[in-house]
Amino acid sequence: MSGVPTRRAAPPLVVRAADAADRGAWDAFVARLPSADPLQAWDWGAVAATGGERPERWLASDADGHLRGVAQVLVREATAGRGPFATHRVLYVPHGPAWDAGAADGAAVLATLLGGLRELGRREQGIVLKCDPRATAGTSAEQLATLLRAHGLRRARADLQAPTTRVVDLRAGSAAVFAGLEKDTRNLVRRSAREGVRSRVVRDGDRAAYAAFAALLAQTGSRAGFRVRPRAAFEAIAATFGARGDAYLVLAELDDRPIAGCLTLAVGPRAFYLYAASLREPGLRHAHGAYAALWACVEALAADGRESLDLWGVAEAEDASADPAWAGFSLFKRGFGGTPLRHPGTFDLVLSPAWYLIRDLREQLRRRWGRPAPGRGA
Repeated sequence: MSGVPTRRAAPPLVVRAADAADRGAWDAFVARLPSADPLQAWDWGAVAATGGERPERWLASDADGHLRGVAQVLVREATAGRGPFATHRVLYVPHGPAWDAGAADGAAVLATLLGGLRELGRREQGIVLKCDPRATAGTSAEQLATLLRAHGLRRARADLQAPTTRVVDLRAGSAAVFAGLEKDTRNLVRRSAREGVRSRVVRDGDRAAYAAFAALLAQTGSRAGFRVRPRAAFEAIAATFGARGDAYLVLAELDDRPIAGCLTLAVGPRAFYLYAASLREPGLRHAHGAYAALWACVEALAADGRESLDLWGVAEAEDASADPAWAGFSLFKRGFGGTPLRHPGTFDLVLSPAWYLIRDLREQLRRRWGRPAPGRGA
């Protein structure tokens, strides 16, 4: 009809499996997206593979070929190859999918990605696909949870990643960050220096430094009762993130001996404090190596122009729902300031309702009898 404007249809979105040719565009997209972090970076797939998780990568693009969303999926066997689950798999999208949920077509991008992931799940004889996309200052946990439920996902019984964290703003420089630390934290950073602790920041793929950190982390895990990734995972990080300057490995040393350390990975302007380790010995009581290591990391990140540091799992003091085991390291991290951020948590896309029910009952029994299902961290 003459003079009457017509509404143009939104350009179609396409979902497909990514291949090696997509690697550069994938990582550039992840670096730009505020809701993305290292677990959705292409190279994280090689890290996860060292623990037996096979990466599958799917992407959504528009009619012009521009990326609109990505999902790096880790595929693992539902059991160790025995029993009724032997031919089935569990799929997990760590800290993903990654897309601009606040865009006008954000819901359509998610629906397109989920369509591809359902296809992958059928091909893999999947029981469930688990995902835990990240909230941002512009898209809240509640908004994401509502969107996920609208697309048929359900809240999982247990989270696979930390649902709460703090993000430290580095844009004003390290001096401003130091002024914002809690008083006790500032004092312990200074005390560590007086005790002779010196921190070494490794910005390349130094295999010896990564081996030293892996050994330190293994000791920490044994003492604290948590599982850590194998040494091969840290070799993979050194060869990928480390080789291109996106890893900040800090070793806090006393008399040339590593007593604490941390490993932070950067994606674009954002950095993430993934791993930390320290020795607990009577002679190190006043060394406070963990404080020295994290502060050295903050200084290095700020000097390089990184804009933020996600402390990767922090429970607030008033959070009654938090795991009591988080109290110690959360107190430590809160001393470095930052703005609290809550994520929506883990959601399940059920692929096989019958097997999902059986698996869910099994996991409930494991928890009831004091045998929690294996956890999953970075």
